[in-house]
Amino acid sequence: MNNYTHVKTILILAANPTSTSRLRLDQEVREIDEGLRRANKRAEFKLEQKWAVRQRDFYRAMLDYQPQIVHFCGHGAGQDGILLQDETGQPALISGEALGSMFKLFATKGVECVLLNACYSQMQAEAIRQHVNYVIGMNSTVGDKAAVGFAVAFYDAIAAGEEVQFAYDLGCSQMIGFLEQQTPVLSKKQLIIPTAPQTEVIPPNPYQGLSAFGEEDAAFFFGRDTFVNSLVQATRSQSLVAVIGPSGSGKSSVVFAGLIPQLRGEGNWVIESFRPGNQPFYQLASVFVRQLEPPEISETEKLRAAAGLAADIQQGKVTLQQVVSSIRERNSDKRFLLFADQFEELYTLCQKEEQERFTDTLLEAIHQKILTLVFTLRADFYGYVLSYRPFRDALQEFTPQLVSSMSRQELQAAIALPAQKLEVQFEAQLQERILDDVGLEPGNLPLLEFALTRLWSKQENRLLTHQAYTEIGGVKKALANHAQQVYSQLSQTEQKQAQRIFVQLVRPGEGTEDTRRLATRKEVGEENWGLVSYLAGYQARLVVTGRDDNSGEDTVEVVHEALIREWLTLREWMNANRQFRVWQERLKVAVIEWKNSSYDSGALLRGVPLGVAQEW
Repeated sequence: MNNYTHVKTILILAANPTSTSRLRLDQEVREIDEGLRRANKRAEFKLEQKWAVRQRDFYRAMLDYQPQIVHFCGHGAGQDGILLQDETGQPALISGEALGSMFKLFATKGVECVLLNACYSQMQAEAIRQHVNYVIGMNSTVGDKAAVGFAVAFYDAIAAGEEVQFAYDLGCSQMIGFLEQQTPVLSKKQLIIPTAPQTEVIPPNPYQGLSAFGEEDAAFFFGRDTFVNSLVQATRSQSLVAVIGPSGSGKSSVVFAGLIPQLRGEGNWVIESFRPGNQPFYQLASVFVRQLEPPEISETEKLRAAAGLAADIQQGKVTLQQVVSSIRERNSDKRFLLFADQFEELYTLCQKEEQERFTDTLLEAIHQKILTLVFTLRADFYGYVLSYRPFRDALQEFTPQLVSSMSRQELQAAIALPAQKLEVQFEAQLQERILDDVGLEPGNLPLLEFALTRLWSKQENRLLTHQAYTEIGGVKKALANHAQQVYSQLSQTEQKQAQRIFVQLVRPGEGTEDTRRLATRKEVGEENWGLVSYLAGYQARLVVTGRDDNSGEDTVEVVHEALIREWLTLREWMNANRQFRVWQERLKVAVIEWKNSSYDSGALLRGVPLGVAQEW
């Protein structure tokens, strides 16, 4: 007798961007889950979830889970699409055309039914139904309670073994009390293939632009196998692993998309990551709070807990050994990996005393072998690390992993394999042309990814062409051309504002290259923040906005340091304002020292320094 049961996967994709009205998505998902658990045929269904969904997450989740039913819950925007999230949690539209493109591919992989539980989503459902057997969308606004009621009843019926039509009818019946039973619309795949020519749709972009590959991008991360394997071996055997390389060499990517997925697959690691920022103890404590506090506590409670723990660690009331031991006890004594990304922030954003205290705290834990610390560091900041004797001694004991330039063969894999995975081809000799342009300089990797991202959007019939590559300016000029194009479209007033904004986002190097810096809303000017929002938006993407969790201040930084190197206009602005920016950064240090001295009048500017300040 054959006891095999085919298990259907239901994939829930949820998005509720920060600036949109709050939805009861957690209730919707929880009740769907509870219904599946109690169903007679529960063994035939598996529920997977992905929250805070970005466009890439749509296809990545489907690649990972191979679902038969896809459920989206969130906001709709009518003919413009449905609302996902960008990297900062703000709304990002995905159009019906893009959805149709994805489901055209994934219908061949087993997707049978799509439910878009969002206002005005019928337009998107129409774009999908030509590829998928059953699609449900909403033809108008839908109330939160009605949307939850429909979804729960629909999946209760599906889990009981009923057909989609019956499940749909049951769901509609639960909306009668809200007078919204006519809102959901079930569409079925047309059996007759239309003869009219169809608009070619572009598959989701597998390249990362100026962003590092994340853990969720591992399926499209190619070309670093040798280095990643070496990094995995080092992490298994060393309690301190420094990943050191030039800016733009892919340090963060090899850890996030290479090392971490492999270690997670081993099943015996607890893994957390952070960036030091200008409050390294607080950022470190936030990592621990994620592991130690129950997930249902509010964001405010998490912030308070992190601030309290940071203070206790700084004052020596709590040791990392105590914290990590508690985390390991809760996780079957698995090994604890702490990843500190962009460790150079400790030296660009913190005073020497805090640098040393924070380093000492980490080194104590490393020598006690209670955790494994992996950190990435720009090569031009290696001297800062070596200048502190305890840190230098540790790096003599634990061999650093040096990120070098990728070979031509590795670069070709990074270029060709992501496209190949999505059945997109390069025109003859185009890969070789791109390889010749990128060369073997490590700092060119983000420029390569950005150029490939721009090239992808210009494909024709799943073919990437020489003509399109020429139009974007090739590897070297694609980013600079994009930035200059955005700048040239601004008014004269906005162009002056842009200069004031960007010079505040660059820290002038003194013996090192210029680097990006995180600036606050106050530093770039309240009157300039509207333009900052535009520059961070979908069309520009030249800056990234965020919020300081501790102070609550809005923040902004350039999207990548490659912009500082390659955009000639920005380099000209910095050369013209270099003396002022160097003075400004030194003044900030003086202000911090003045505050630390309890506002001692003796620490105020006098003489020549005061005269210089008055000149500026």
